[in-house]
Amino acid sequence: MDSVLHLVEAVMASPWLYVLLFAIVAADSVFPVFPGETVVITAGAYAVAQESPQALVLIAVTIAAALSGDLISHHVGRGAGPLTGRIRSRRAGDKLLTWAENGLSTRGGSIIVTARFIPGGRTATSIASGMIRYPRPLFAGFALLAATAWALYNVGIGMAGGLLFRERPLLGVVLGIALALVLSWLIERIRSGRETRSRVLQSTTS
Repeated sequence: MDSVLHLVEAVMASPWLYVLLFAIVAADSVFPVFPGETVVITAGAYAVAQESPQALVLIAVTIAAALSGDLISHHVGRGAGPLTGRIRSRRAGDKLLTWAENGLSTRGGSIIVTARFIPGGRTATSIASGMIRYPRPLFAGFALLAATAWALYNVGIGMAGGLLFRERPLLGVVLGIALALVLSWLIERIRSGRETRSRVLQSTTS
């Protein structure tokens, strides 16, 4: 356990952390199998526990990485490449894409911001925005807003955990990840509830 702790501390103190974090967060926006939230929350906790990384630099890098990943996914959607087909081939992925397409057509910006907090949902929404030719400048503006909110939230809860468990920052990381999972679950439940109510309303009026 001590060796793991020392390794994490060394990585968090390294200037290469920002490069690693950028790569993971950007990739997570395109392929939702990378631990984007976990890395950001961990870095946030250590920004308090050992004053490295620097919080402001961490936030800026996280925003840039999240925005870059979302723009890449949007570009992929415009090409409607193999990635879209793979997502469509899975039931959960197809539902996410359908939800994103419908939401973008009616609510646009709010969907882009909300979806950033749903693992997988942000990828589906960004790809769907490209598929329906959502205006690039408009998408970029909302994606920047979403990336900023997401970065502040994840770095913030990491720092809060680091403050509570300054001597044991990994416990702060666990707390932060748990809070992030709860938020994602709540957003997904709200989304599912709205979708169900919408279907019921449509069936009663048809």
